[in-house]
Amino acid sequence: MTASAPAAAARAGVATQKRERTGDARSRALAFADFHIHTRFSRDSILSEDKFIRTAIERGLTHVAVTNHNNVEGAVAVRDRVAQLGLADELTVILGEEVSTADGEVVGIFLQRTIPRGLSADETADAIHEQGGLVSIPHPFDPFRASHIREEPLRRLAEAGKVDMMEVFNSRVTFQRHNLEAAELAVHYGIPGIACSDSHSSFEVAMSFNALPAFASADELLGAIGENEWHGSRSTVLIHLTTRYAVFSNIVRRWLGHETAAAPGLGPETPESAREDAAEGPAPDELPDPNAPEGRQDRG
Repeated sequence: MTASAPAAAARAGVATQKRERTGDARSRALAFADFHIHTRFSRDSILSEDKFIRTAIERGLTHVAVTNHNNVEGAVAVRDRVAQLGLADELTVILGEEVSTADGEVVGIFLQRTIPRGLSADETADAIHEQGGLVSIPHPFDPFRASHIREEPLRRLAEAGKVDMMEVFNSRVTFQRHNLEAAELAVHYGIPGIACSDSHSSFEVAMSFNALPAFASADELLGAIGENEWHGSRSTVLIHLTTRYAVFSNIVRRWLGHETAAAPGLGPETPESAREDAAEGPAPDELPDPNAPEGRQDRG
C-alpha cells in the first residue's frame, strides 16, 4: 500500500467529518503512527528533537515510537520536548528502543526503561513484556543489514506467541521481495503487520505509516492493530549515506572531545549495567552544546 501521510490523513479527515455530519455510529478518531524512528541518540542519526517534531506534525503523524539503538533516553528527550513546546495534544510520543540482542535486533515500544543489549531475543522479548511493552520485529529479512534478527530465533519467538507486531514494510529495505518475505512470515504466524519508515533523517519521516483507531496504551494498540491500514514507500538507496555521515560525524565530534547525544553512557551496554528504575531524560551535560553548529536543534 502506498500513500503520503498528509494525503491519507486528509482523506481520513473527510471521511470522519462525513460520518460526524450524518451521525454514523462508526465515527471515531484515527491515529497516524510510525513505530520505528531514530533521532540523534542513535549513533547513525543526527536528527534533532525539534526538527523531528516539526516534520512529523507537518506530515500528518499523530503517534510516533522513538526507537533509538539501545537506549530509551532519546525517546524521553523527544517526549519531554513535545511537552515543553505544548504539542502533546498533536503528537503522542511512545517510548521505544531498538535492542541489539545476541540474535539480532528486536524493537520494544511502550517501555519504561532501557532494555540491556546482549540478551537473547527470547530474553529480550520477555524483558519488554515484563515492562508492559510490545515486541516488534524490524526488517527481519534485509540481507544488507547484518544486524537483523536471524530466522531461527525469530521463528521460535513467533511460535511462542511473543511477537506482537512485525514490520512487513520497512522503507529502508532495498528490495521489495525482502519486505514480502516478512509479510509472508507474519501471515503464517498470524502476526499483525505494520509499515515503518525507520527514519534516521528528516527526509524519511512519514515515508511509511499506519492508519488505525486511536490508542493511548499498549493494550489499546493491541486492540486496534487488527484494523490497521498501512501505507509505505521505499527510500532511495542513497538515503543510507545519511547514516554513514552521522556515524562519521559522531566519531569525529567525540574524537574532538565534544559530547554527543549518542554517547555510550546513554544506555546500558551490558545486562549487568541495566537499571531497574524508569528512564529519565538525559542530563544537560549529556547533550550536545546547543550553541555549537553541530548541536543546533534544527539538525537532521
